[in-house]
Parts: sequence; C-alpha cells; structure tokens
Amino acid sequence: MSPVPAKPRLLVGQFWQESHSFNPLPTSADDFTLERGPEVIAANRTAGSALGGILRAGEAAGVAWLPSVAARARPGGPVEERFFTALLEEILASDAPDAVCLDLHGAMLSRERDDCEGDLLTALRAKLGPDIPIAVALDLHAHVTPAMAEAADILIAYKTNPHADMVETGAKTFALLQEVMAGRLRPLRTLARLPFLTRGNDETCSGPLAELQATARALCSARPGLRDISICNVNPFVDAPGVGQTVLVTSDGDADEAQQVAARLARRLWELRDLFQQDLPSMETALTQVRETPAGRPFALGDQGDRVLAGAPGDATALARLLLRSFPDLRVALPLYDPDAVRACGAAGLGKDLNLAVGGRVTPGQTPLEVTGRVLRLGDGRFAHSGAYMTGVPVDLGPTALLQAGKLSLLLTTKAPFVQDPAAYESQGLTVSELDAVVAKSGNHFKLAFAGQATPLVLDTPGLSRFHPSDFPFSRARPIHPLDAIELSAPPLQTFGGSA
Repeated sequence: MSPVPAKPRLLVGQFWQESHSFNPLPTSADDFTLERGPEVIAANRTAGSALGGILRAGEAAGVAWLPSVAARARPGGPVEERFFTALLEEILASDAPDAVCLDLHGAMLSRERDDCEGDLLTALRAKLGPDIPIAVALDLHAHVTPAMAEAADILIAYKTNPHADMVETGAKTFALLQEVMAGRLRPLRTLARLPFLTRGNDETCSGPLAELQATARALCSARPGLRDISICNVNPFVDAPGVGQTVLVTSDGDADEAQQVAARLARRLWELRDLFQQDLPSMETALTQVRETPAGRPFALGDQGDRVLAGAPGDATALARLLLRSFPDLRVALPLYDPDAVRACGAAGLGKDLNLAVGGRVTPGQTPLEVTGRVLRLGDGRFAHSGAYMTGVPVDLGPTALLQAGKLSLLLTTKAPFVQDPAAYESQGLTVSELDAVVAKSGNHFKLAFAGQATPLVLDTPGLSRFHPSDFPFSRARPIHPLDAIELSAPPLQTFGGSA
C-alpha cells in the first residue's frame, strides 16, 4: 500500500435500498432522495444513519472528503437497471481518492442483477486497483456475497434489530478503515453462508439472535485478532443465488482462528434455524386488545404482512377493512399506497366528501376498499424521522391526502408509505397521543421510533412481507431451508484478503 497523506482524501457516499424480489413495482429514480457533492456532507452530517456515523468520525479525524452521491430509497421492488447503472457510473467518475468509505444496504437488486452492491464494489476495485482501501457499512439484513467480501477490505454490519446502532456501525467502519490506511490492520475476511431464511423471531434482544450476538461479542472481546463479527440475517424476500444467513469475521490474525470462529457461529446458527419463527396475534385479537385497554398511551400497530420497511407495496386493505367493519369505534390512523386516490382527493378539494375505492391494487390477494370519507388535508408527504430510528433522515411519501372515514384516518400516499415514525402522522396534522392506535408499515424498527409515545404491538396481517416462504415462487435461491430438505455437515467457508 502506498503511503497515505497526512490529510487523506476519502471518497464517501451512500447507495441504500433493500429490494423485494416479489414486489411487482420497480424502485425508480423518483423513489430516491439524492444528494451530490458538498450536499452529501451537509445533508447527512447529523443523520442517524451509518453515513452520519462515518461523516462525524471522519471529521473528528480531520480527513478531506471527496463526496460522491448519497442515494436513499425505501425498501421496495428491484431498482430500475438504468438508474442503478447511472449512479454506478457517477460514483466511478469521482476523483481518485486515498480511500473509500460507503454506506450500502447490501440487499439491492435490479431485474438484471442479483448483486448490485457486489457489482458496485467490484467496479470500484477494478478502477482503483488493489492498494486503495475500501470500507463499507452494511445493514444487518444484507445479502453478503463473495464478490462484496473480495472487493471491500472492510465490511461491517449493524448488530441490532431493530437497528439501534446504525451511527455506531458507520463510526466503526471508518475507524477500521483508519487502521488499514495507517498500516496497522491487514484485514482478513472469512465468510460462512448458510442456505436458510428466517421466518420471524429475529430481534437481537431476545430469541436465537440474542445468544448468537452475545457469543460474537464475547469472542471479539477475548481475542484481540478478531476486529469484528457481523451476523447478517438476509432480507427473506430476496430470490438470488446464494441467499441465506451469513457470518462474516474480520480479523488481523491468522486464517485458522478466523475460520474456527466463523465455523463455530455458523454451526450454531444452523442448529437454531427452526427457532426463527414468529407467533403473532391475529388482527381481530390485536384490535380487541386495543379496544379493551383503558384509555391512555396509544398503540403502534406493526403491519407485519405489508411492511414497506421490508419491501412490500403498502397497499394491503385487510386491516382497514376490518377496522371499518368490526371496530368502527376505534380512532386509528393507517397509511395506504394509492396514487389514484390521492389525485381524486385533490380534485375533490379540502372539506369535500366523496365515495372512493382505495388501496388493494398491487398486493396479490388484496382488493380495493370502498369508503366514504372527507378530505381533511392535502400535503407534499415530506417529513424527517423524529424517533430513535434513522433520526433526522428525510422521507418523501409523494403528494398525500388525509381522508377521514368515520373514526379511521386514512393517510393516502403516491409513493409506498415509508411510515414507521410518529413524524409521518404529526406532519399530516394528526396527534398520535389523541388516537387509540396508529399503524406502522414495519415489524421491528417502529418500536424504536415510537418508544415512550405508543405501545408496540405487531399483527399477523396478509401481504407480501409475511414470513411464509412457501407463499412466494422462490427459484433462484433454491435449494433453501425451509422450502427444501438440506443436509449440512459443515458450513462452507471462504477467506479473502490478509495473507490468504
């Protein structure tokens, strides 16, 4: 490696989107929030994201930034290939850096690519050559591929689900990159991949992941050569070759130690594979609980089957239909994706009553819901997260309409409703504390955002993000547990970098 200047120039950027192979709506350029050049730094310096952690750590260290692009979109269908290619070329066109530090999700697809991040990092490595270090912060639900592990010197994923350590992950990614630049770390990446999908019960504060993450922390503390252990529980709606759970050990020791640790954790992960199942209350049971709970703190209801945060469209109508039919006394706010309904509300105007069919046009098995309501508000759908998850990160729901149907407040959006934070509702003129419940298109992360404001309760709802692998036409990911019978005597290991 060439000597690093006293004030190194770091290429920094973000390309963040989590893809759902079975969502028929592609993620287009219009779905992304984009910053370029100096705006990357100004817009993300204080953000509660891995990029925010990278920027704050880098500025404390006195590096010189070469800001490229920060592109963020809510999870959804595969990214349009033309847009991905254009962003890839824009990042590659950046000035030559002394090092690279990126915030990537790790589970981005296009219809033409199974491994967008792997292709991006491989292209960067080909342009920069072997001596420019590349470090990447990843989501815990990344699909970590050999191409990613071969091209990047450092790959560090979140350790918590819900993701409470995004900023810390960015800071750690930068810190290890500093050690590589200073010649104190020659990172060895040892990757174990296991062919199975989780079916819920995948929070890190309880269940099988609590044990695995605790073991990983203890191993890192006891063995100085182990610099990081990332256990990635892939987005379970990615249909691509090699999809599954991964253990990635970053070390500065010999390959044998790293392989032993990776194999140990991977074996245990495989042994626990059938504990990753969730038992959730039905919609009726959950709403009855809301009705029978004395007035006080409202509920935040996690719409498990229609989680936009897992890539679903956000247009499932089953929960809204049940509320209107069987729980009309409950004051509930619920988001639905329906651009046509938003336009109809806009044409009717504020304060007007109308009969309208909403939602149910994208998610298989769902049908539009006929409602009679009054248009209470028309908005631009823009707000910034105020809770503890992705604090300060801006969101764009597209033009919105708030339609009041009895006691049900329908937040209609023209982009998939990335709604897992109180600010989504407060920005529309709704006061969360005055409602019986609000619906989040999330199964885990909304618990961080609504902490102290609402009681979290996750519901078993229909939709494209339900943890039922047999409901989906998986083909490229197979064979994979639990869809196939798989014998695994020893987890396969691959080693990259270091002295390997």
